[in-house]
Amino acid sequence: MNKLVIDRDNITLEDAREMVRLVNILYFRQKTYEKTNWMGINAAKCPMDMWVYQEIMHSLKTDLLIETGTLFGGSALFFANMFDMMGKGKVISIDLKLQKNLPQHPRIEYIESSSVELKVLDYLTAEASKAKSVTVILDSDHSAQYKLRELKEYSKFVTKNNYIIAEDTCFDYYPAWPEFGPGPTAAVQKFMKANNQFRVDRSKELHLLSFSPMAFLQKIM
Repeated sequence: MNKLVIDRDNITLEDAREMVRLVNILYFRQKTYEKTNWMGINAAKCPMDMWVYQEIMHSLKTDLLIETGTLFGGSALFFANMFDMMGKGKVISIDLKLQKNLPQHPRIEYIESSSVELKVLDYLTAEASKAKSVTVILDSDHSAQYKLRELKEYSKFVTKNNYIIAEDTCFDYYPAWPEFGPGPTAAVQKFMKANNQFRVDRSKELHLLSFSPMAFLQKIM
């Protein structure tokens, strides 16, 4: 096995990028997310991303957060607790098959359905119309075709200056999961080529470790 040898006194940009790439691959391949909990509930997220999410929620005064991909509900509870501290806000979390014993919280609404079901999209349209600031996080089916469809549909709910985050672009960006694909990165690239309402905001990757490289998409118009 080849070793990456870095001269710490003369680190180049290429060296830095390679270190970030390798650390992200290692973090994901070790399945650290399976041991990442919020208040005792598995969140299956990268904590660095979660920190950025609460910064987005606070700075943009998010009052509706839409999440696709509920899994065990840890992230939905995290967002609800953030809203508690903010004094307002609602989480809508959608999953094709909801797990039993999901965390219950008055700010969380769970929906069991495909995220692109017409009835769900109509309901979200109505809910988003009542909110002043909407953030969207996509973490359901990670195939490129499905993620692209979600991006097209859910980007409509995002308010100006807020974000839609296409999670797990790390699959095919670093790639942390080279045998999987086409994946979320391919979907984001195709979405951005046909869309001038959003920009890629890499400043949200400031902690270097992220499951969503090139996928913090900010609505600019």
